[in-house]
Amino acid sequence: MSDDQDRLLNSCDYMPALQRELVAKGTTFTNHFATVSNCCPSRASLLRGQNAHNTNITHVRAPGGNYDKWLRSGEDHDYLPHWITKAGYRAEYVGKFLNGYNTVNYNVAPKGWDHVDTLVEPYIGDYNNPVWALNGQRPVVYRGYHQTDTVRVKALDRLDYLTSENQTTPFYLTITPYAPHVSGSNPPVPQSRYNESYSNVTVPRFANWNPPDDIQQQKSVFLKNLPPMNSTQIEYADFQHRQRLRSLLGVDEIIEDVIKMLEEKDHLDNTYIIYTTDNGYHIGAHRLPAGKALPYIMDSNLPLFVRGPEIPAGATSNVASAHLDFAPTFLEIMGVPQEQWPKFLDGRSLLSEWQQDPDAGRPPLPVGDAREIINIEFWGDKVVEAPFSVAGLLNNNTYKTLRVVSEGSAWMFAKWCTNEMELYNTTADPWEVHNLAWGGRERRTPEVQRVLDRLNALLMVTKSCEGDSCRDPWSVLQPPGAEGTPVASLTAALDPRYDDFYAAIPEVHFDRCMMYQDEENEKPFYPPGAERGLGKAYRSPTDNFVTTSPNGTTVPSNASPAGGWDQRYISIDQLNAVGRELTDDELGLTPGLVAREYDGPALVD
Repeated sequence: MSDDQDRLLNSCDYMPALQRELVAKGTTFTNHFATVSNCCPSRASLLRGQNAHNTNITHVRAPGGNYDKWLRSGEDHDYLPHWITKAGYRAEYVGKFLNGYNTVNYNVAPKGWDHVDTLVEPYIGDYNNPVWALNGQRPVVYRGYHQTDTVRVKALDRLDYLTSENQTTPFYLTITPYAPHVSGSNPPVPQSRYNESYSNVTVPRFANWNPPDDIQQQKSVFLKNLPPMNSTQIEYADFQHRQRLRSLLGVDEIIEDVIKMLEEKDHLDNTYIIYTTDNGYHIGAHRLPAGKALPYIMDSNLPLFVRGPEIPAGATSNVASAHLDFAPTFLEIMGVPQEQWPKFLDGRSLLSEWQQDPDAGRPPLPVGDAREIINIEFWGDKVVEAPFSVAGLLNNNTYKTLRVVSEGSAWMFAKWCTNEMELYNTTADPWEVHNLAWGGRERRTPEVQRVLDRLNALLMVTKSCEGDSCRDPWSVLQPPGAEGTPVASLTAALDPRYDDFYAAIPEVHFDRCMMYQDEENEKPFYPPGAERGLGKAYRSPTDNFVTTSPNGTTVPSNASPAGGWDQRYISIDQLNAVGRELTDDELGLTPGLVAREYDGPALVD
């Protein structure tokens, strides 16, 4: 899993090993989404199989969420690695974990993993300063190496162990490089061997690229007032794109080497390989030079490639899915009976659809079938990931969003914390530039209003759904008179007989814009009383949780950029030979300040 990789800016096209080994020999899924376009909540959703409104991990820092909040919630006692090991597999993790895992709380290691080797803050954003914590031990810095190279070497070392002749236990291994995430407010820093690659590439210009005033004014919150990007910002956007492509060549090396080792060890044909990212990315869309966290298609639609047993080769599928579907899919692969799955899962297994040949003539689903409804949400601010631009933090970026991604007809509906709304017919308007809800009810056609009423009803359910109501929101939206033929799709719901029922459902509403989830602020809920759920039965309260923050003397970066061709095939022994533990000052520890475990959650003394 890469970090902040786009699907729609075509970055995957510039990864030759991915194209050769996963695209050509596996299936490409075009309708995979992040339910939150931000690192920490998206990863938490994957690890728990839940929407963010149920994990309550809603941002990358307090008060929305981070590693400290994850611990305080107690969700780390019941998540993916525990289920994997219970199924008889080894569970291992190498790379970035959750935002906020740092040099103060490192010794409260992520639970459940048989082996967990993670990058730690505040060094994680410095590609030329790789600092790692192995199984909660004191962090180690590897001077002279590039961070992505250290991810590759550590991951291959674990894969070599997991596939060794004396290791017969089946395994699950997560590899999470930081690329192509920005480095602070600057673009990612690739390995030096790729500094000159793709020198003539520019970022694609689609209909959402730096749009004119008449288009931009149809947006909401801060977006409608953004000035056009100037020539300096446009030049920077192209540079940012090239740096991202260059940094992904290091990720591509990991793909190449992992598959080569699986093949050499005779494990390739019996292994599922899943490639994705935590959230998408925009460059130049809607007048923003770079970033994520918006409800639009570039930020939420993710790369997903799957290769493995019974997965069609060279196929492209429009099966709709989200990160919260991975956990039940993995459990089915591991042979865990469904009655033994965690009760709080919001997702569904995708295994049968992964193994289905998209070209075999499967009848299309009705428009708006429950399997093609995607819930996307956000709380907090939005960061502009460029060193010069509009203000770095843009507030009022809290919203609820619903997508219908049917082949015949597709829609995106967003309600912002200012109670502004946006509606896009994404079949006719894939880049979401013509807001059909703009200007109020009096400007909408009756046909648009009828669609809007149905999508608002769905969003009223999905914004607080749990379990079955997430997998089938129509189940709680049955109008009177539908008993004989229950409504199970948008097509059925648009029957004029049901106009009054759907129009009477309250609108999605916020009292004000807040930085975190607050049920009083987000009333009403549907069905009434849904706010009593929100996953609270399966997590501990996190009010006023303690956040750790390193503040010591930092380790300086490499004097020269690392990652030359001489480091392409370094061994784990070469890497370990230069590793040294951080001092107390470098950890940001002072006498009496240590992270410790207390009754499950992590606190600070």
